[in-house]
Amino acid sequence: MRVATAVTERTGFFFGWWVVFASAAIVFLTGGTFFYGFGALFNPIVNEFGWSRASVSFAFSLRSEVGGIAAPVVGFMVDRLGARRLMTGGVFIVALGFVLLSRIESLWAFYGAVIVIAIGMSACAGPVGMVAIAHWFRRKRGRALALMTVGAGTSGVMVLILALLISELGWRSSLLIMAGLQLAVCVPLALSVRTRPEEMGLRPDGDPWDSPEQAANPPPPATLEGFTVAEAVRSPSFWKLSLAMMLTNLGTLAIVVHQIPFLTSQVDVSEGAAAATVTAMTLLSLLGRLGLGQLADVMDKRKVLAISLGITALSLLLFATVREPWQMLYALPVFALGFGGVIPVRPAFQAEYFGMRAFGAIQGLISTIATLGALLGPVFAGWMYDMTESYRIAFVVLSAGSFLAMPLVLSIRSPIPAREGIPVRDALA
Repeated sequence: MRVATAVTERTGFFFGWWVVFASAAIVFLTGGTFFYGFGALFNPIVNEFGWSRASVSFAFSLRSEVGGIAAPVVGFMVDRLGARRLMTGGVFIVALGFVLLSRIESLWAFYGAVIVIAIGMSACAGPVGMVAIAHWFRRKRGRALALMTVGAGTSGVMVLILALLISELGWRSSLLIMAGLQLAVCVPLALSVRTRPEEMGLRPDGDPWDSPEQAANPPPPATLEGFTVAEAVRSPSFWKLSLAMMLTNLGTLAIVVHQIPFLTSQVDVSEGAAAATVTAMTLLSLLGRLGLGQLADVMDKRKVLAISLGITALSLLLFATVREPWQMLYALPVFALGFGGVIPVRPAFQAEYFGMRAFGAIQGLISTIATLGALLGPVFAGWMYDMTESYRIAFVVLSAGSFLAMPLVLSIRSPIPAREGIPVRDALA
């Protein structure tokens, strides 16, 4: 612990930024390979087995729903066991899931492999990293969370790599390569993560200790402010935020899953070019992740989140108008901005409104409810295509979710009372 304190004092490098980098790198590989990369696997799997688009879409929705069911368990575990153990175990489970997915011969085996991947991703992906980062930062929390989501924002590059591997080696061999990459890169990164700065004799944001004696013998972590899980679920604010995230997931996850199938089937775009648009979307989302994430540190987080949801709703309507490839030039950046903004602002908003006492568990419960939208949206879009041979009506209908989420967020009032005369923002800062 003294070594970490000395390094911070002499070099000015705060270990919390390494936690941000390690978490972002893990998200980069897991998110790029399966979350965004699912679109690259979509058509090869449909073509080989002849399954309907709705049934294949259900696999992605199943991944989201299983992740949502596991989220509260993971949240409770990370609050008690720490991020390092969960991330390391999660990486091994994800790699196993990729191996199983590469061997499927039936629809049920497909779903089973996806469930394994979903369990692993719940333990090693963004939510666990967010818990650690929220502990390491207070004043710079929005910025740090935004920087962590850069890993997901740049992970679209993995879609191009996966698409290239699939074209050269086939989708089964490509998944085996990705499994090995997960183990070689993500396990060492996961082992380097620490959940709280006090574990290394440091303070949040790299702030100095009040005295040399404290630096030499750091005091035990202070009791964290905020609500317990039971207090949170009794709050209307919790249910409004959860419902808002569920509603916006209807449309955003439908785009994530069906972007490549939509472009190849209705806009006359090649598989390679469609995969490139996914990469472009994730890179463009950095504007929302970094810009709106940092804006949340200086502006009412509730308003910033509502702005992100409004931009997302508008983008879904724009997607429904796309008939020529050039029209993606206006639809894609708008979607990327709103989609990217929600990702860091939502956990920063949660930390301010509910505190850090049970951050992981509360985040897990919100994710469980939110993933209902992730389950229904992609399946609805796939079903609409099977029925009408078009995604456009589905995009218009699903845009209503994000529009309805805006007033829900704006109506939220902080459930945390001031304690001992300390204003809420000061108590949680």
